[in-house]
Amino acid sequence: MKNLISILVFCLSASQAQAQFFNIDSFKTRYWELGWVASDALVGAFSADLAIGIADNQAIGLRTTLTQDYFNNDYRNFYLGSNYIYRGGIFHKIYFPSRRNRNVTLRHGPSFSLNEYYAQKEEWIEFNRFGNTQYRWGSVEFEDRNIQLGYEVIVGLQQNFNSIFFIEYYAGIRYLELVSTNSSNYSVGELKGANEYRDGYLFDLYPSNTTIVVGFVLGFQKQP
Repeated sequence: MKNLISILVFCLSASQAQAQFFNIDSFKTRYWELGWVASDALVGAFSADLAIGIADNQAIGLRTTLTQDYFNNDYRNFYLGSNYIYRGGIFHKIYFPSRRNRNVTLRHGPSFSLNEYYAQKEEWIEFNRFGNTQYRWGSVEFEDRNIQLGYEVIVGLQQNFNSIFFIEYYAGIRYLELVSTNSSNYSVGELKGANEYRDGYLFDLYPSNTTIVVGFVLGFQKQP
């Protein structure tokens, strides 16, 4: 949790410094943007981005994503799969015009994830036979809901078309830390230990609770 607080303080300080360094009154911004995160479609997710301008080159926004986490191996020794993964967050977005109809963007803000995973365990199962209570040993399916909180920082390149459509390519990092579970089988500490199973050279380049975010957004915009 100390890492999360440090990242939060750093990002907030950086955004304030950028706002002071750049003359925000000289830029134009979108009054609103509504986008579809097309890259999420490749993993079976439904996503949307909404950004509303609050200053000449700044906006606040909301991101939502609903998916099933087929490609997340963090819990592979604990669960068989997921019923749903809901991710969301709010963000502060800054636009830095690079040329006509094109902006470099910086987006940062808190994020969260609500996950429902399922698995099976072996235990005694109670049943009734001929009016008598009996037990048999068998498999029982259970579901756990886990909550993660974190922060993300994303840099993008946004191209605008006729002041109506836009496409934005982006890349960044997201930090998420497990903070709660309703599981009666695993503790928060045990589930956090799932990150120890990450392997490969790429995973050694950044902290275990951090993931690389890459994608692009297609959407509509309305300028003032």
